[in-house]
This record gives sequence, C-alpha cells and structure tokens, in this order.
Amino acid sequence: MRIQHNIAALNSYRNLTNNNSAVSKNLEKLSSGYRINRAGDDAAGLAISEKMRAQITGLETAQKNANDGISLVQTAEGALTEVHSMLNRMVELADQSANGTYQDDVDRENLQAEMDALKDEINRIADATNFNGINLLDGSLSATGTSSKANVDLSNLTGNLAGAVATVDAVKGEYEMNTALAQVTQLANGDTLDYTFTITDSNGATQNVTVTFTVANSAAGTANKALVTEDGSIYELGTAGTAAATEISAALVTELSKNSAIKDNFTVTDASQKIHFEAKEAGTLAPSITGVAISSTVAAANGGAPSSVDNSMTVSAKAEDAFDTIDLSKATIYDGTNLDKATFEINGQKFVFVAQNKVDADTLAAMKAAGVEHYVELAGGTIGNNDVAAMAEKISMETGLKVETGTNTAGVWTPGANTTIGLRSNTVGKAGGGLTLQIGDTSDDFNQMTVSVGDMHTAALGISGIDISTQAGAQAAVDKIKAAINTVSSTRGDLGALQNRLEHTINNLSVTTENMTAAESRIRDVDMAEEMMAYTKNNILVQASQAMLAQANQIPQGVLQLLQ
Repeated sequence: MRIQHNIAALNSYRNLTNNNSAVSKNLEKLSSGYRINRAGDDAAGLAISEKMRAQITGLETAQKNANDGISLVQTAEGALTEVHSMLNRMVELADQSANGTYQDDVDRENLQAEMDALKDEINRIADATNFNGINLLDGSLSATGTSSKANVDLSNLTGNLAGAVATVDAVKGEYEMNTALAQVTQLANGDTLDYTFTITDSNGATQNVTVTFTVANSAAGTANKALVTEDGSIYELGTAGTAAATEISAALVTELSKNSAIKDNFTVTDASQKIHFEAKEAGTLAPSITGVAISSTVAAANGGAPSSVDNSMTVSAKAEDAFDTIDLSKATIYDGTNLDKATFEINGQKFVFVAQNKVDADTLAAMKAAGVEHYVELAGGTIGNNDVAAMAEKISMETGLKVETGTNTAGVWTPGANTTIGLRSNTVGKAGGGLTLQIGDTSDDFNQMTVSVGDMHTAALGISGIDISTQAGAQAAVDKIKAAINTVSSTRGDLGALQNRLEHTINNLSVTTENMTAAESRIRDVDMAEEMMAYTKNNILVQASQAMLAQANQIPQGVLQLLQ
C-alpha cells in the first residue's frame, strides 16, 4: 500500500475535471443556442458559417435595395401619370383650336394660355420630381445619361442673323497638382513611395492609377540609391539616399505615360514638379483627373516622409463643348414694318427686337398675329449690350438653353457684356448615365441593375414650341402632342417592367436568404434535445466522479489498520 501517490484519487480527479469541462460546454451551448461558440468547437464549420452569414447579410441588404428601387420607380411613374393627364388635355385643346369655329384673337388666345400653363407644369414636374434628392425626370437618368432639356436648333434662323452664326471650338481640359512634389531623404532599401492619381470618366465613375517606387541599391554600384517600379524599370538617383523632386517628377511622367488609362486619355508633362495632365479629347464628356494621394513607408523619424499634398487638382483649362454663337447686333429691328424679316426663331420660339417707344397696341397685335410672343424693346436707337443681355435671358427662359453674352474670337469664347450670345444645350449628367441598383450580394455585373428614365421636359418631348393660337398651328400641334404621349407611355411601360422585375428579384432574394439561413443554422445552431441528453449524462458523471473521488481519498486511511 502507498500513501505518497493515490493513483485512484488522481484518476477520479482527472475524470471529474473532464466531466466538469464537458458540462460547462453543454451549458454554454444550451444557454447560447449555438453549437459553435468559438473556433475550437469546429474550426471548419466556423469558417463556412461566417462566410454564409456574410452572404445572408448581403442578400438581406439587396432586398432592401430592391425595395428602395421600387419606391424610386413608383415615384417617377406616379409623376408621369399626371404628365399623361396633361398631355391628353393638350390634345383636347389642340383639336378644339383646330376647329374653324374659333377666332384667333379671342378664343384661341385663351386656349393657348391654358396650353402654356400646361407646358409650364410639365416642365416643373420634370425639374421637381426627385427621390432622396436624385432628380428622376430631368434626363439625368436617361439611358445615355445626357439629359438635354434643349438642343440648339437654329435651322429656322433667317434674315441678317442667318449669316451671323459662328462656332466656338471645344476646349480640352487641363489638370495640375496643387502642390509641387517634395524630395525624399534618408532612403533605405525596401522603402516604398506610392503616388495615386484618380481619374473620373465621362460616366462619373472613378478609378485609381498608382505608381509605386521601391528603393534599391544603384545598379551602377555607387552609394546612391535607385527607384525601381513593379515592372522592373530603374530610375537612378543622383544624391546618396535622396530622391530629388525633379527625379521623382520625371520618373512619374514616364511611368504614368505607360499606363493605358492615362496614355489613352491624357498627355502627361512636368510643370515645375507638379504633374500636369491635358485631356486628349475636348469637351465636357472627356475624362478628368480629380485627385492625387501620396504615401510612403519611409520612416518620418528619419526625415524621409514626403510632405502632404493637396488631394484636389487645379483646373488649368476647363473642358468645354463646342457651341454656336450669334451676333445679335446684326438683327433687324422691328419699327412697325417688315416683322417677318425682324423675327428670328430659336428652338421653335420666335423673338424680335422692337424699336424704342414702338411697343404699342398695333405692334402687339401684329406680333400676336405672327405668333411672336417674346420681344425686347431697345433702350436706344441700336441694339446694345443691355438689350442683348435682356434677350439672352428671354431665350434661356423660353428655350431651356444655356445662354450667355461674350466674344467669339477665332473660335475662342470670352464671357462678358457684348452683343454676341453663346447658346449651349442645357445638359445635366454625363454620357452613359442612369442609376445603378445593387440587387445582389456580390459586385458582379449580373447583381446590378440600371434604371434609366428619359428627359420629360417639353423640349425633349418635342412640344415646347407648339402654338395653337392659329388654326394651322393647332392642326400641326396634334401630331406632336400624340408623339409626346407615346414617349411618356413608353417610359411608363419601361418603369412598370422594371418594377415587376424588382418584385421578382425580391422574391428570389427572399427564397435564397431563407435557404442559406437554414444551411447556416444546420452548421451553427445546437440541437437542444441532443445537447440536453449530453448535459444530463455529463451531469451524472460529474456526481459519480465526485463520489468516487471521495471513496478514493479514503483508501490511504487503510494504512492505519497496520498499526493496530
């Protein structure tokens, strides 16, 4: 018999400890409801479960996104319901005015007044309809993304102004870093310098182009260092342990010019250690450089961290589209005679300059009979800058064009007070627009859907210039209004199809989420009945092992019997 080591007690204690641990795990699973509470419970199962949880979260969020998309579509389609009602009323007015039983200066005038009010309301709805601040009907969500409220139409320009039209050339955008590059000192092998430039394309999408330099020993065997790129290009440095700003700038120009996204769209040059980009394509739809970021792994304590750089870019030359100009000083002034010669038409709207003190009842009656609604009375004997500024404001208001005064010198436009006006299509958004909905749990193209809604302004619908104040004008207006109705009908049909698709998408996402949740549950959740049985078993074993430990502790006391 031995008293130094009670082997039976040790065995009972070991089993008691194991049973207590098993009971603890049983209680943890029963109280949490999870079979896997830590990686040690099931490492592979935990990894699969967490991946499933991420997918389930993405699917649930995609359902919310799709529901938001339905709300957006319903908002747009609801607004178009009223546009349809107004267009139908306009058909009624045009058909009514086309009847020969009405008088131009009394009956048709009132009909035209209501027609103008309806056009104004359609334009207001197109401007005001939005979802969470996103305009829906102004054309910014059109399939091409070009939301033209009005394209310049000078086809009916006659008289002296017919030869006064000139074109301003499109301008290439130029962009330059706000802050010059700084030298980097105390370089050591393995240090890196990152220079990231952000490109914004014509769709408004961005992409980053990063040039990374890694510091290495000079290939020439000198104490100087070299900058090495990922493709193996080597740029030797002229000073030991230092990269001068001129050396970094020259290397960046060379490396950026290799990148396809840069070289296809920009000419890159060095402007006093500020990288300068000139777009190869002119116009506002050309890509632009919108940001720059610099980082490094050079220890700041060694004086090696580059100075901070402004993340924005200076616009050296603003990108501009080509546009038409008209020298209005060449317009004929209406002084009571030759109204046809004095009238000029832009986008279906008729305008005229009226001589000073000649706006009287006869003049107004003559203009009304000729369908000329917009005029400017001259302040003096000739057409001056102020007269042209007033006319520019009228043209902009009535046609939806961007109109400003300035000087066209050899195809270069300079804004300012002048008798020449520039007329540009009033565009909102960029080519390739539309609103993209994320309707899946991954970034794949098939998990994204684009919502496109055309421009619903009267100019885009082709009814901005309709005039039913004459019988002939009313007859011509009917077909234009019906064409507009067809356009709105087609748009509403597209929106309805999108809504139906989104509802099916939500149903599919819901089913997938349910099935994925069930699969994740089988991996992660505990079987309460099975775990309760295990708990009961282990609890009994704990009690049994406690009792046996007590019995084992009594065994050494038998030694005392030998002393009797």
